[in-house]
Amino acid sequence: MRSMDVDTMAAMSQVIAAYEHFTISTHIHPDGDAIGSQLAFYSFLKELGKHVVLINRDPVPANLRFLPNADEISAQLPSQPSEVLIVLDAGDLTRIGEELVEPLRPQYLTLNIDHHAHCCEFGDYNLIMPEACATAEILYYFFTKHAQNLGITRGDEIGHERAVCLYTGIMYDTGCFRYSNATPAAHQVAAELVTEGVAVDEIYDSVYECIPVRKIRLLSDVLQTFRLSCEERCAWLYVTQQMLKEHGATEEDLDGFINYIRAIDTVEVALLFSETRQGKTKVSFRSKGAVDVGAISASLGGGGHQRAAGCTLSEDRIVVIPYVVKKVGEAISSNANSIDKDTNRSDSRAPQCE
Repeated sequence: MRSMDVDTMAAMSQVIAAYEHFTISTHIHPDGDAIGSQLAFYSFLKELGKHVVLINRDPVPANLRFLPNADEISAQLPSQPSEVLIVLDAGDLTRIGEELVEPLRPQYLTLNIDHHAHCCEFGDYNLIMPEACATAEILYYFFTKHAQNLGITRGDEIGHERAVCLYTGIMYDTGCFRYSNATPAAHQVAAELVTEGVAVDEIYDSVYECIPVRKIRLLSDVLQTFRLSCEERCAWLYVTQQMLKEHGATEEDLDGFINYIRAIDTVEVALLFSETRQGKTKVSFRSKGAVDVGAISASLGGGGHQRAAGCTLSEDRIVVIPYVVKKVGEAISSNANSIDKDTNRSDSRAPQCE
């Protein structure tokens, strides 16, 4: 069993019991863990008879619209503030979108639930478990170990609707249980969720195997931008708004593109640079583990984990790409030098990065 902040969980249970009006939000460009966690909490609060609104800056990705109550998520701002704001999987309050921070400011309290190692404690109550594979895993513990005191769950029972949402979050953030965060605890939670009747094959098909033709055509173009650096230890791709426009695609169609270059045998860090509609550059980082891309992203104003992170920079890709590649190269070189020192090898073996 995980080491848990039982006091914070108990306090959050008391907050939920005491108030009636809640808003739930998550980070921009929401993924499977963000949406799955948000909808699981929505289901939980609605069953308690609470008034709940779901507000995100960005829409639900097409491959997650199968989740129960996904159509309840809106970008429509409330006419008046809720009593309690619940922020899930965000890392920092501004990650919900700077334009939402003030409009969603609650009358009383903010609850922050997250598993990012670099998460800021911006809430009145902060339930942060970096050892958890996903925010969905944290909610599983909350629902089963504390929330039954509110009379909604019985022992380890979650209920089918919430189980589908939580399983989706865990599956997504563990890369279908391929990443190192797919711990014994994560597998155990997933197994418990499956006993609630979760159809794992149907969830996988919905999330990963309903690819529109436009996405394949876009991928073909994006792969033409493929580059390597740092003795083939860093790889990157970029995508422009013009590419998206030519294929009638959106930013959500880029999901998974970075994994093609991360899989290269020599590559330690993969990068995807995508131009936003505002002319900024979104950077997605993936690492095989030796390089902490979460730390690199945090130094650039973003966030994430050691192996997966992201940030958005105001300059265009012509400026951003060489700057970020240089920072990643320095991290790769530093890691190689550390290994050489630990193994009494010459530093001359360290890669020389562009």
